[in-house]
Order: sequence, then C-alpha cells, then structure tokens
Amino acid sequence: MSDGAGMRAATDTVVTIEYRASLTNGDLVDSTDHCGPVTYLHGNEQIFPALEQAVDGLTAGEERRLSLSAQEGYGEHRPELIRRMPRAQLPPELALEVGKRYTIRPPRGEPMKFRLVGVEGDEVLADFNNPAAGQGLEIWARVVAVRPATAEEIRRGTLR
Repeated sequence: MSDGAGMRAATDTVVTIEYRASLTNGDLVDSTDHCGPVTYLHGNEQIFPALEQAVDGLTAGEERRLSLSAQEGYGEHRPELIRRMPRAQLPPELALEVGKRYTIRPPRGEPMKFRLVGVEGDEVLADFNNPAAGQGLEIWARVVAVRPATAEEIRRGTLR
C-alpha cells in the first residue's frame, strides 16, 4: 500500500489537518491549537463542510485561507428572531443582565439560547440569533498528512 506521498486530499483519503476558524470580528470559533492536528475520512461529512472544501485537493504541507460570507457561515442576523416574551416565562430567581446569554428549557422541546436585549416592564426582549450570525468566517487550514483510506474505513465511512 502506498504511504500517500504526494497524495491529494480527496474523497476516501485519510487527511490530517491543522486549522483555525475566526469570525470577521476576530473572535476565534475553533482551532487545533490546543488539541493538535485532526485526522478524518475526507468526503464523508465528518468535519465542517467549508473546512473540508478548503483542504480539498491539497497535499501534505500545503495550506489555504478561505473567507466565507455570513450567509455561508452562521447565516445573516435575522431581525425576526428578536422576540418579546413575558418575564414570567423565565425563572423568577434569574438575575437579568442586558447583553448576557441565557438558556431556557421549555417543558416540551429543545433548550433555546438567547441574548437579553432589554427588559421592558413585564416583558423581556430576547435575541435568538446565533451569536455569530451576521459575521463572516475566516478559515486557515494546513494539510499535515494524506494517506489512502483502507477498505474497512471506506466501508464504515469513518476511522476506527
């Protein structure tokens, strides 16, 4: 079996990468700086699609920078996701601080996260947009290694 020398990142190759992803405002979203390089089966939706797209076709040692619009990243900020709700829907002991993020857990359904925009009488103004909405995404990625996937890795669609 080939050791992958000169092999390009493509579907059904095992790729090891280092990367950093930051919002256009400079906030770090994710990186391998603290955990070390990540290894995955390319073309099998195991990592963020834009990150996989950034390294597609690269060989070991090559790197690429990619800028994504807000729409391609976390989406545009949507004004309709800023909603009024009764203060009574939040736990009475909860100290409210404008600008802070909170999670509420309705009796039925998934937890919902929001940023408190304001308190007006018996109502609160809550922004349910993702904190990164409206921000572009800057991605830097470097391929550390590429090797052919084994038949077993391809069959399972994952490593190990």
